[in-house]
Amino acid sequence: MIASLEMYLLVCGLLFVAGLFVGRFLNRCVLRLPKHFHAIPAWKHVFETETRKGIYPATRWYHRLPVIGTACMVGRSPFSGRRVLSREVGLEILNGLLVVLTFVCTIPPEAWGGIDAASVQTHLWAKNLFGWTDISPLFVWGRFLYFLLLVEALFVATFIDFDLWIIPDGVTFPAMIVGVVGQLLGIGFFLAPVWVQDPELVRLGQQLVPVLQDWPITGWIPRWVHAHHLGHAAAVSAVGFVVGGGIVWAVRIIGGLVLRREAMGFGDVILMAMIGAFIGWQPVTIVFFLAPLMALLVLALISVMRFLSLLKIPPELPYGPYLSLATLVVLFGWKWIWPAVERFFLLGPLLIILAALMLVVLTVTLLLLQGLKRLAGIAPWDDEIPTWGSADQLMYQTGERVDERQGNWKRSEWGGCAAGRGRLSELQWKGGCR
Repeated sequence: MIASLEMYLLVCGLLFVAGLFVGRFLNRCVLRLPKHFHAIPAWKHVFETETRKGIYPATRWYHRLPVIGTACMVGRSPFSGRRVLSREVGLEILNGLLVVLTFVCTIPPEAWGGIDAASVQTHLWAKNLFGWTDISPLFVWGRFLYFLLLVEALFVATFIDFDLWIIPDGVTFPAMIVGVVGQLLGIGFFLAPVWVQDPELVRLGQQLVPVLQDWPITGWIPRWVHAHHLGHAAAVSAVGFVVGGGIVWAVRIIGGLVLRREAMGFGDVILMAMIGAFIGWQPVTIVFFLAPLMALLVLALISVMRFLSLLKIPPELPYGPYLSLATLVVLFGWKWIWPAVERFFLLGPLLIILAALMLVVLTVTLLLLQGLKRLAGIAPWDDEIPTWGSADQLMYQTGERVDERQGNWKRSEWGGCAAGRGRLSELQWKGGCR
């Protein structure tokens, strides 16, 4: 798309600067979106004008610039008086790098093979699947913006989850709508078709499982995919939404029933549904299984840095950032990840049976772990009743009635009781001591 390498580098530089400005806006989203439960009030609050409260330093034109202006405001914002964190400068730079990375992975330079060599696609991408002889620049740049919106949504969700251990609807629901609408408008933005199967493996499955005898064997990809591009785009987004949210929801339900505690937050369910609406059900399944590996790697790195006193961060982190990190790995490395797992997704209807068996195995495994905890003398559930001590009783009584005369008519009473509690002066000041 961009023939000259010098022009390509110039575009990367411009996108990095644009990413800095967008990063400043995303910092604002991280701060304001969690303050409202519903998406519409949350986004109204994001676009509200900041008002100064009290006396703060006068604003300068460079205060509105990313990085430089943010660095000058660290400590206290001259616009609203809010506390500006030093990390906001780093997040703006990080977002600029993410924008450039998304561009390089989506629209690589001609020296690297051009659009056909992009790392977000395989031999099953839209041009090969639908037999397109030419790709319009509108499609190429539209796909870049589509995946960039996913990256930015993950960016905001990650750092809100870091701060508050929640993923508000104001982040996931608007992005989910963009994911569905973008698939319909782009038609070919998918990473993999909605269904692909190996006919030989399907026949083998029919021999092993008689229930699958009526499963149609129409080739590697269903014929309707080639005939109905818009319907296929809608199916990619819808199935990705159901599978992405359904996997985490199933784990949440099973974990809640067996462990009697919340295994995964509902925000993670919505986040995975949003990711599935963007990238489809096969990639989001890989994200689910890759996220624990990302968690182990990050926790190992954090442990080493904490041991070397290079980082002060709590040992426990929310799970949403690991899902986001796994999504970026799958998205930007799709060219190499799909060939490694393609054989698994070619199983066709056997995948449905395999998924059900995996849920059964998960349930049995959790039950066995709970049984082992019982044998070891460890309480399987955190259901111990806390003890109520004398200090708790005194604190309760103090909080129940701070002023014995509250809500009563003014009356005169003996001051001995108040004197024993050290409150005689207060009673005399109120005029109730005889």
